[in-house]
Amino acid sequence: MINEEYYVWTEDCQFGLLDAVNELTETVQNKRELLSVDETLAYRITTQGDCKSLADVYYSPKFLLSEKLYALLHPLDLPYVQFIPANIEQLSAKFYLLKVINFISLIDEKKSKVTIRRGNIKNVDRFLLSSELANINLTDRLIFKVGHSPVTVVHKSIVDSLNADNLQGVHFVPVTAWSAWAGAR
Repeated sequence: MINEEYYVWTEDCQFGLLDAVNELTETVQNKRELLSVDETLAYRITTQGDCKSLADVYYSPKFLLSEKLYALLHPLDLPYVQFIPANIEQLSAKFYLLKVINFISLIDEKKSKVTIRRGNIKNVDRFLLSSELANINLTDRLIFKVGHSPVTVVHKSIVDSLNADNLQGVHFVPVTAWSAWAGAR
């Protein structure tokens, strides 16, 4: 069944939360399109986390990936996924904003609780994927957003690969177990 193949990438905020430092960063992270960006995005930790270790993912609420995580995902050449260089003021490590503009709305509407505005899924409380998703080429559905919501879905093959690398701050919940209220750590 298609739902067993997917996980929701959820926040693990024990390392702190970020805010954009300037208007360019805020604009780039909120645009729903691939962009050409000539400068490094800038963030700062605004809420300290409980863990002082360096994470492989920070949340702004978009995902900022460590170089290690970027090195694992970038070679996959994922369609409609962009990695934009970013810095976090308090950290010397390099990061990349993960920009996913692969929007797929194939959900089982009878078993999902979503908000739809102007024909687009905008908010998701819980969902199950439609079996029609299997009709899309796997490379085009390895990572995607549920409609135009902030919910990022990742295929099991990527999750298994990332889980094998002992990454910090990366957390996935099976689609079948996820809800907006119980999905994050």
